[in-house]
Amino acid sequence: MTVIPGGFRAPTQREIKVGTQDVHRWIQDMGWEVPDGRSKYPTKYEFDGGTREQFKLIVGEYCRMETEKDDRQYGSLLDSLARLQAGGRIEPRWAEAMKFVTTFLELGEYSSIGGSAMLLDAVVSPEQRNGYLAQVEDEVRHTNQLGYLKKYFASQYYDPAGFTGSRGHRHGNPLFWSNRQQACETFVSGDPVLISLNLQMVAEACFTNPLVVAMTEWAAANGDEVTPTVFLSIQSDELRHMANGYQTIVSVIENDHNMQYLQTDLENAFWIQHRGFSSMVGRTFEYGAVNRAEPWAQTWNDWVIEDWGGIWMGRFSKFGLEAPKNLADASRDAYWAHHDAFAVAYALWPFIGYRIELPNDTDKEWFERHYPGWYSSIGRIFDRWREIGVENPANRTSPIEHLIELGKVLHICRVCQSPLLGLTPQAPQGTESVRRRIIEYGGRKHALCSDWCERMYLQEPERYTGQNFLEIFDGWELSEIIRATGGVRSDGRTLVAQPHLRSDWLWTIDDLAATRIVVRDPHVAGVSFEKG
Repeated sequence: MTVIPGGFRAPTQREIKVGTQDVHRWIQDMGWEVPDGRSKYPTKYEFDGGTREQFKLIVGEYCRMETEKDDRQYGSLLDSLARLQAGGRIEPRWAEAMKFVTTFLELGEYSSIGGSAMLLDAVVSPEQRNGYLAQVEDEVRHTNQLGYLKKYFASQYYDPAGFTGSRGHRHGNPLFWSNRQQACETFVSGDPVLISLNLQMVAEACFTNPLVVAMTEWAAANGDEVTPTVFLSIQSDELRHMANGYQTIVSVIENDHNMQYLQTDLENAFWIQHRGFSSMVGRTFEYGAVNRAEPWAQTWNDWVIEDWGGIWMGRFSKFGLEAPKNLADASRDAYWAHHDAFAVAYALWPFIGYRIELPNDTDKEWFERHYPGWYSSIGRIFDRWREIGVENPANRTSPIEHLIELGKVLHICRVCQSPLLGLTPQAPQGTESVRRRIIEYGGRKHALCSDWCERMYLQEPERYTGQNFLEIFDGWELSEIIRATGGVRSDGRTLVAQPHLRSDWLWTIDDLAATRIVVRDPHVAGVSFEKG
């Protein structure tokens, strides 16, 4: 205590109480001004400098809150779940599917760090920048959480291959390319507002609910108590990220100049995110589970159509921004897309980085009950693959050989990078907007999945000049690709991926070479695979 002249007592530093909101207001007065409003990331949009940030977090409060969550999460993983050997009670089929999910999400969270930082640099409102700064810190935390989740699985699950080494060989997985395009490329390149639409308005506000929230139910049903512990901790931050996306729209929506771009950019962002998320999550849920919850088509409808397309997007209709026009096309596509995605995954199993198995009789009954026509379109193909002995390496037989016999040609969409095989029923008459087409531009041929990807390509063809998986590896034999991309276990012979969950019948690099299958670029050779 200090007594000053006049008998007044000056309070000590410890006794001074300042509310969090007072500190926030004081910090905003300090400003984040950049000379001449210069940003490293130019945008065609004009921002409102008076936009508010809803949560008004300051770093001290943020760190205290997140430290408490981390203590609970890591404490559970390191103590109670480890002692209960939770990693050993997971259904193997589910644990294998999580090898892909954790690898994809880790890279998505890492890319979100860059996307949030770009937005922090681009906007002009000090409060918005404060919100984006908190999101940058969140995404760093989430990246570490996903890395730790993989480490936990690798140490507790009986087959760590696929959790370990995944960062090296994931780029040799053609299924990963569409998720890399959807959750990585779109988060760190392009106009900052388009990045916000992809990351915050669609990926986080629309698709993290069916991915993160619904997955906790599926995980628990299949003996996985680890994933819900991490995912629910991550999801507790997503509300702030959704609010950031909402405020991004608020900061541009009342400007007539901006409205000429906003609806189209929203539709483009939604379609790219849908093409990456919907097939991957549906494939994981229904083909990675032994014990299933409600059908993925129903989950998708509840979260994407009703919750996001209806309630969330309904808030913006009074400003002239509507739910994406491609929402109905996405709904029809989502019904069958994950079945085709599983067929592609199984046909290309040596590349996918985890063990996978064909549906059994119980699975087939469930699929036919919830997706009438499933067996006649795609289920019978799975039965044929089992009949020709694709699981046993002694047969030296690949599902690809059956696709060659059927005359099926695999293409890859130039924009969303989704593999296009088309084994499931075509869209109903009158919905030709979601059909594969081949166009020529710039002296090259390009496969496109839909009107929506074609529109994006023709808007910015210079953005999609890279080669896809089939073009890069044109003329390569399967085992050569596996050697080059690191898909072999530590013994130098056994493949990381396997077409079954057995402990025997393990395929080696020599078994794969004996199939004599060569990858071809269908735009050059007219086929995607040849038998040597």
